[in-house]
Amino acid sequence: MSSAPQSIQDTLTDTPTINGEAMALELFHTAAARVPAYKDFLAQAEVDTNSIKTYVDFKQHVPLMDKKDYLRQYPLPDLCLDGNLFHNRIISVSSGSSGEPFFWPRGAAQDHDGTDMHTRIYDHIFKMNEKSTLLVICFSMGTWIAGSFTTTSSLGYIDKGNPVNVVTPGLEKAEAVNAIKNLAHLYDQVVITGYPPFVKDIIEQGKAAGIDWENTKTRLLMAGEAFSEEWRDYILDMIHSDDPYHDAINIFGSADAGMLGHETPVSILVRRIYNDDPELCKEVFGTDILPSIVQYEPAARHFEAINGELVFSSKAGIPLVRYNIKDTGGVLEYDAVIAPIKDRFEALAAEYNVDISHWQKPFVYLNGRKDFSVTIYAVNIYPENIKAALIDPRLRDWTTGRFTMATKNHSDMDQYFEITVELADKCIINDEQQTLINEVVVEHLKKLNAEYRKLYSAIGDKARPHVRLVAFGHPDYFATGVKHRWVKKES
Repeated sequence: MSSAPQSIQDTLTDTPTINGEAMALELFHTAAARVPAYKDFLAQAEVDTNSIKTYVDFKQHVPLMDKKDYLRQYPLPDLCLDGNLFHNRIISVSSGSSGEPFFWPRGAAQDHDGTDMHTRIYDHIFKMNEKSTLLVICFSMGTWIAGSFTTTSSLGYIDKGNPVNVVTPGLEKAEAVNAIKNLAHLYDQVVITGYPPFVKDIIEQGKAAGIDWENTKTRLLMAGEAFSEEWRDYILDMIHSDDPYHDAINIFGSADAGMLGHETPVSILVRRIYNDDPELCKEVFGTDILPSIVQYEPAARHFEAINGELVFSSKAGIPLVRYNIKDTGGVLEYDAVIAPIKDRFEALAAEYNVDISHWQKPFVYLNGRKDFSVTIYAVNIYPENIKAALIDPRLRDWTTGRFTMATKNHSDMDQYFEITVELADKCIINDEQQTLINEVVVEHLKKLNAEYRKLYSAIGDKARPHVRLVAFGHPDYFATGVKHRWVKKES
């Protein structure tokens, strides 16, 4: 096994490239001069803006901001440049993952930036500048950001003269299937964008409706949640693809600032190598759970890792300077990630036609939100642990892969955790199958979660989850919506 550099955790880095440093410093001074709310925020923190002259000053003296302590303290116009809401042209709504939804204005500059970022994916991964493409946008077309941002970014790409048509069924699965079924033959390829479980539904419903995925070149652009490499392989098998590096790409984005980063062929290859070496993964990324790994353009997005949380600066519709998005993770320079796996990485890149030269950008890795897990006897149970079980070949035909988790107590106040699993449409499970589902879930928990494995050996069946199976589309758990909640907070 290769060994990681001794100081690799020290490079979790708030030391990005000079372009990122210069952008962050410039953004700070612009916001300090032109954003009324930020002026007041700095005054209350007793920051002398004239003293912030270098990036070292920036890191040492510019306070962090977050939704609670900054954004919710001021009227929306005061958060914009010059206190003018009309520097922007569209307002999106956050998903409310951490509480009450927030309204995010976005202007033409952010949409142009979105076009530039999508162009890197469309040209250099999907080859949409060379292949005629039907782009099927299956993110919500309502007030949430993903649908409108993907559409405006993609229309900007089309306006450059690229051979792409867009269709926008949003969350209407039948409309998405109908469009692909009737239009795909007119194009070299189909690109489906959407939330990962929703994309899976479309592929399954498309097969049932007669779409020949084997003879329809299909690529997937997803966002909204992480997924495992095993899930990537599973969904690619559904569309008869054997290219995980160019046919299924995940975006790291938010309503706060649009696209922050995205997977690349290089980041996917890196993740798959580390997925095969859990000990090295823990050395480099400091976690037992394989993180999501994306790359980003440092001149457009400046990232820092502070106390295990991601902080970024971005020229968004609301200028964000050292904004704590509350995602746990870190930032690593390209060489710090590649060095421990260099020989294998270069060999596999050559074997699978991964263009290393184009993607020598820094990495952001994400471990998710602190509140996106449940605990049983102080042991964290992560959605990824359960997702792996539900795509097990023994179970995958019976469920949609969606579930919720909650920590509960028996009448004697003994703690347990409950998993509510959505059955596939029209699927009915017998007692034997229910037992198998229970066993496979426990099997994967013990395999993937070392803390749970120790807990199980200590307390036995008391650590077993209660697995409830509910009908497809159950309104209390799985009603149609923009983003599914894996963790259900009990009142």
